[in-house]
Amino acid sequence: MAIISDVGNGKNTLFWTDRWLHGHCIKDLAPRLFAVIPQRKRKLRTVQQALANRTWILDIKGALTIGVIMEYFQLWDLLYDFELQPKVEDSHTWKLSNGGQYSAKSAYDSFFVGKILFRPWERIWKTWAPTKCRFFLWLVAHKRCWTSDRLARRGLPHPEKCPLCDQADESIDHLLIECVFSRQFWYYILRQVGLHSLAPQPSDNSFDDWWEKASAATSGLTQKGLNSLIFLGAWIIWNHRNSCVFDGAIPNIAETLKLVGDERRRWTLAGARGLSHLTAPAQVVS
Repeated sequence: MAIISDVGNGKNTLFWTDRWLHGHCIKDLAPRLFAVIPQRKRKLRTVQQALANRTWILDIKGALTIGVIMEYFQLWDLLYDFELQPKVEDSHTWKLSNGGQYSAKSAYDSFFVGKILFRPWERIWKTWAPTKCRFFLWLVAHKRCWTSDRLARRGLPHPEKCPLCDQADESIDHLLIECVFSRQFWYYILRQVGLHSLAPQPSDNSFDDWWEKASAATSGLTQKGLNSLIFLGAWIIWNHRNSCVFDGAIPNIAETLKLVGDERRRWTLAGARGLSHLTAPAQVVS
């Protein structure tokens, strides 16, 4: 629980469930004893009522096992010299904020305590792109695409080599930035908008690391446009790969670049402000 109670007169603190006894609640201090207390008593019995003539003892209604009896004596000892302050109101401190005051933000943030930061989440979910492309890049980031390496691990039929270059084993990172076909593809589409210096280099072997580095090298609308263009490029590569695997198509740089040009225009008309900011329409390279 996120609230610690400082008992004064005990009128506004629940005896069985609030964290008032040395920063703990009786539910945690004596779980077996707590289990034999009726639900209604747990929810209504205040500290003031419970301590008056030791009324809390009358709340015990379940079977008195050895465990319950042991915890009963432990609780008796804890309460033996506890005194209420009739003229002091109970106070309750929200321990999830520095000032001790409740806020919706601190409550929301508490749900993510201990979370593991997923680096590309912002680039994936805050970049303008169709929903299907967002989900595809989410799968890419989690290495959940059905490339040859993943199919092989599950004993499923798979291409022996990368369908686009036929030179190396296929993984999603190889397909998107290590494959010679993909490197050439990225160079051409980035050159068309004056960003060819950001194209994948031979030392790049992780799509996410390359994307993060390329995105960090830009800012503003250029960054937004580059991120959308990377979405588009990765989507085109994936679909071209699938055409080669399932439809018997032949890898064709000119065809993929034409598709990029067509899709860029559609995305721009649909509201991709960053893409419209990038200069020059895509051109086919033969």
